[in-house]
Amino acid sequence: MQPVYAGSNQMQERPPEGHTNDNSHNVGFYDRQLGERSPDMRMPAYNYAMSQIGHEMGHRWSAFVSARVNGETFPLGPTHWARGLHAPVAFPYQRPSEASAMGGGVWQDNFDGTFTQLDDDYYVPATGWSYVDLYLMGLITAAEVPDFFMLRNLVPTGHDANGHPIFKADRVKVTIQDVIAVEGPRLPTVEQSQKKFNTGIVVITEHGAKPTRQLIDRANAIREQWIDYWTTTTGHRSSMTATPR
Repeated sequence: MQPVYAGSNQMQERPPEGHTNDNSHNVGFYDRQLGERSPDMRMPAYNYAMSQIGHEMGHRWSAFVSARVNGETFPLGPTHWARGLHAPVAFPYQRPSEASAMGGGVWQDNFDGTFTQLDDDYYVPATGWSYVDLYLMGLITAAEVPDFFMLRNLVPTGHDANGHPIFKADRVKVTIQDVIAVEGPRLPTVEQSQKKFNTGIVVITEHGAKPTRQLIDRANAIREQWIDYWTTTTGHRSSMTATPR
């Protein structure tokens, strides 16, 4: 997907011990929350790596589609899902409520013209795929995609008691048939689409140098985590290998 140097954040198993950060776009912000799911109180390993590999892999299918609603055609992206697109994850990776790795958000309709953003359009920490993503990937049928919506003309109005942003917005209902009306049906169909994938992870060194043991160990650990991430976030409807050749 992209080159990652040996000392980068993506190559670290976890944030440094004692790391604190109040920026929700930094994976360290979620250290305590994600650690609560593990017996050792530590977040899943290589979370930052999973967020980036998953996001870039998702671009093989998303987010380049439009929808036609009441005669109007508009993009749901164009490159990442629009901020106002309700794009909850079908098979979450590590939190009960996640927005797609490709953007969008998880929006709660307050039924008073306002909407609470429960998860935003940033891909940290690692998240799974929305129903629309999985349809475009050829892993679920159109009938399995629940209706969703797009929020337009977002205007911030404050925060709820948990710090989630609240917006006034215009809600536009969207269905997968509205997407198919523009793009046509997904081909090949879910019955014939690819389900088994293999990822290459390439270790590169300067000419004449040998990769360090640490570099090889971390690349292998990312490989193992990536296989688990893919299986989990596709609801076991697809498998991933990273077999050296």
